[in-house]
Amino acid sequence: MNQYAGIDLSGPSNTKDTSLAIFEGNAAQLSFVQLFEGATDEKIYEQFRGKKDVTIGIDAPLSYQPGGGDRPSDRALRQRIVNAGMRSGSIMTPTMTRMVYLTLRGISLSRGLEANAHIVEVHPGAAIGLRARLEAVLAYKTDIDSRYELRNFLESEGMTGIPEKALQSSHSFDSCLAAYAAWKWHERKSEFLYQAEPPFHPFDMSC
Repeated sequence: MNQYAGIDLSGPSNTKDTSLAIFEGNAAQLSFVQLFEGATDEKIYEQFRGKKDVTIGIDAPLSYQPGGGDRPSDRALRQRIVNAGMRSGSIMTPTMTRMVYLTLRGISLSRGLEANAHIVEVHPGAAIGLRARLEAVLAYKTDIDSRYELRNFLESEGMTGIPEKALQSSHSFDSCLAAYAAWKWHERKSEFLYQAEPPFHPFDMSC
């Protein structure tokens, strides 16, 4: 049985908004294991220390474009979600002022985890938005009823056991969606995939 995790990351000085969701399963089904809210880097490293073959989806930029601006993957994903009816503003440039500390934490954390895990950069809203009912996707950040609807969709996909606690916070629900995106990537069922381009962009971006 494989382990899959999703991290909805916040900046390094705002770890109370970081959630980590862990699931176990196979190609057909995932089962909820544990949720950590307010996860520090230390707590995240602690959960994966000594483990192998863990797949982790991180909702944060894990690289930046030399010279600044969008990465090619940012432009490609933004175009894809706009074509699907989602908002372009959810894909933000890694080096813009409000993103730079999140990018810094994402880069640091991903390099610290990659020795024991398969790392993929994910976008939870796009992962669910390219598959589920658009109206619920557009509302789930602020509307708990939409999160319930999307949990039902995830259950129909084979992802079971997401607890009520995870629905009370958009950050915690996004960590579950990040795990879902990581699972789909691992099983080669991405709806969007921009492959890694080392050394500047060492991880796939997948939804």
